[in-house]
Amino acid sequence: MLEGRPLMNIFDLKQQGLSYREIARETGHSRNTVHKYLRDGASSKPIETKPQRNSKLDPYKSEVDRLVSEGLLSVPAIMSRIVPLGYTGKESILRTHCVTLQNYLS
Repeated sequence: MLEGRPLMNIFDLKQQGLSYREIARETGHSRNTVHKYLRDGASSKPIETKPQRNSKLDPYKSEVDRLVSEGLLSVPAIMSRIVPLGYTGKESILRTHCVTLQNYLS
């Protein structure tokens, strides 16, 4: 949802006589977005976002981080260490976290 200055900028540009297309080009928003805010004004309903869900890996991230910092870089090896601790997620979640962690550490 546009708020504050970006929204006021759309109204200012319209008052200057610019078309929807010109306003869209100037602001970087789509013509549909420009049209919606000029049609509905500032009363447009905000888009509701869903709350972020926790990952199955979250309770085990500290253990994974410790294993990676000790030099254990093999995802299957890390998986074999955290499954006995109760990890029920898939290897792909672990792999994504390990790649992110390795990029951060290097």
